[in-house]
Amino acid sequence: MRRKRPICSKLQRQRVERVLPKPPILMITGFMTVFSTLDQMHIFPLPIHSARSGDILEHIEEFSEFEDSNDTVLEFVDTDVRDESELLLDEASNSCEIKGTKYDEVVSSKTRQDAEQLAIELLAARAFTTLELQKKLRGRKYALDIVDSVIAEIKGRGLLNDGLYAESFSQSRWFSSTWGPRRIKQALLKKGISEVEADKATKQVFEDDDSSGGSHNMRHGMSKTSMDRLFLLASKQWLRGQSTSLENRKARIIRWLQYRGFSWGVTSTILKRLESQYPMRE
Repeated sequence: MRRKRPICSKLQRQRVERVLPKPPILMITGFMTVFSTLDQMHIFPLPIHSARSGDILEHIEEFSEFEDSNDTVLEFVDTDVRDESELLLDEASNSCEIKGTKYDEVVSSKTRQDAEQLAIELLAARAFTTLELQKKLRGRKYALDIVDSVIAEIKGRGLLNDGLYAESFSQSRWFSSTWGPRRIKQALLKKGISEVEADKATKQVFEDDDSSGGSHNMRHGMSKTSMDRLFLLASKQWLRGQSTSLENRKARIIRWLQYRGFSWGVTSTILKRLESQYPMRE
């Protein structure tokens, strides 16, 4: 955010103008000659009958001698006044800059608090990945550094965890929509989950859910419990096409399993079990 240049107030300018030096004034009239400085006024009488050019020149010479004798004093006065004016200008400028900096800090702090409050409200409604939450906050026109700061703070509190999100998402899609490992992994990658976290989540859902344990019960990356559940769901699809030919029923099951993201090894295994469990009658 570009900070605006601070503008000094009119009162501060007036304070500075009061101490600025004024030039000396020389007035030559028919009666007197007046020399005015900052702190004193010198008057040289000039009679009316002598108000001629020669007399005026003589008085000017006297005035010049007086000016030369007081050059040092005037220089000190002028230097002091200018130093004081410059000091006041610096103080006014610094004051404006400090006020501008404090204003920017207050605005930045308020903006960050708003972004953090919005992030917490979004997470209270549903779970988000880090990438999804970043897009939400950026969509509200928050600065990138504020978004990163809020994300880091929320992660530190444990309110944002991509690993837990991946595991929960995998279980939900497997049990509610019968998605396979491949489709679940693709969806997680689009949501900003790393490939490592996605693989870990799908393995935990499809491979580690067998209470008996042991790698001998694994087939094509799925535990015996997962395969049995998938076979039960595929059986319902198989029995719906009893009036069609065997080839059409096979093609239908293959499309159903492939669309949900199961590998060809899992598909062929389920298909063989279906043909064995529900043989076609001629």
